[in-house]
Amino acid sequence: MTTPSDYYLVTFTTNEGPYSWAWEIKRRSKPMDIRYTDSGFESKVSAEIAGTQLLKEFLEALAEEGKRKR
Repeated sequence: MTTPSDYYLVTFTTNEGPYSWAWEIKRRSKPMDIRYTDSGFESKVSAEIAGTQLLKEFLEALAEEGKRKR
């Protein structure tokens, strides 16, 4: 069973043009079955803000799914 602290955000540059920053949600315990990522951000900060918001929403949805399975 994974916990919310098992998931984390990384930001990185794709080096593809002026809007080259991206984020990805990863899991510590094992690789995720899908890549949850977005790109096209102007700066590392803007990618972190967007990624942090999506990580929060992802964890909330994961918690809801866990409640339904009980």
